[in-house]
Amino acid sequence: MKGTFYLVITGILLGTTGIWAKLVGASVSPFMLTILRTIFSAAMILALIILSKKINTRQNLGIKKSDIPLFLAAGFFGVTIGFGFYIKSFSYIPVANAVALVYVYPIATSILSYVFLKEKITRKDIVANALIICGIVAIYGPEINVASSVLGNLLALVAGIGYSVFIVFMRYFESKGMPYWKVTFWPLLIGGLLLLLFMPFEQFTFTPSGSVPLFIAGIAVSSFLGYIFYAEGLKIVRAHDSVIISTLIEPLSAIAIAFVVLAEAVPENVLIGAALIIAANVLIGFEHRKKRIRRCKDKKPQACFGWTW
Repeated sequence: MKGTFYLVITGILLGTTGIWAKLVGASVSPFMLTILRTIFSAAMILALIILSKKINTRQNLGIKKSDIPLFLAAGFFGVTIGFGFYIKSFSYIPVANAVALVYVYPIATSILSYVFLKEKITRKDIVANALIICGIVAIYGPEINVASSVLGNLLALVAGIGYSVFIVFMRYFESKGMPYWKVTFWPLLIGGLLLLLFMPFEQFTFTPSGSVPLFIAGIAVSSFLGYIFYAEGLKIVRAHDSVIISTLIEPLSAIAIAFVVLAEAVPENVLIGAALIIAANVLIGFEHRKKRIRRCKDKKPQACFGWTW
């Protein structure tokens, strides 16, 4: 139960991302907010790695030259595109829409995993992808003629695709037995820095007045604490079970908190679409659990007890 509690807290903390972004509003441009989030989170992780007696600093910070291109790609797709476009989508659409649409990543993940990691596409993967497509159609339906909503939905979809590429890299890093903090710290730092290249494509705004600094700190600290609780949860709960918990809690908590804090009503079509997409992700989580257990029985323990999928 303790491990499950940690993972539930992780889901809730990471589910607050959209709320912080909405509270910051137009005071800080979305890409700038993402850069602050990632750089501050990376700085806190770096301090943790250096100061903690339980974490091997050299093991968690050292990168082989051959792995640098992989970390660059992981940071670009997972953080620059995944985080950056996700936070920017909140400028156009409600939290519920963005959270639901970013969870379309299993479609691209299943295809990329088949091509690059030689993972088979199962019937459950196909069913889950069909559910996701139905969910997208449900969310898009009545808003298809509203330009700002379409742009926001597209940004969230692209963010989900970027995150799917990131997950494939994470699976590869995991299969190599890389430490959790190494594959958390470096993509965050690299992705945040690469996002500077996108700054010219939006109007720069940075007005840290009133409560804005607290909101910026909130999005960075909640991300950092999310990684901490996830790491703690993985010490107790196996990775193939943890993904099912986090997949269910994060989007549900994000939608619920947005309803309470921001008074954002959830239209019926978005609720139906979100339910279909979340169900698809949970289904894929159970399928991946089976794959992990199978690999574990094949005497590949790092594939069974890894830190993330």
